[in-house]
Amino acid sequence: MTDTTPSPCEEALRHLQEYIDCEMSQVDTERLEAHINSCSTCHAEVGLEQKLRDLIKRSCIEQAPAHLRQRVLRQITVVSHRVMTEGQ
Repeated sequence: MTDTTPSPCEEALRHLQEYIDCEMSQVDTERLEAHINSCSTCHAEVGLEQKLRDLIKRSCIEQAPAHLRQRVLRQITVVSHRVMTEGQ
């Protein structure tokens, strides 16, 4: 019989994006930070991901044309309304 429980590193990498985006509960964040602070491999992965995000942010300074932004915002509104009415 094999153990299918993910290792702490696998679990940390699986939730890396949520962690960096501050989308985890406080309990999960504290548990993940405890692992990251004790694991040089996972700590390095977090640093690499943050550097990559900073690089992308600096490289993507162009704004979409106004008409495209308006169209995207209208579509977000339509989808949001649809989701809210379907949930009622």
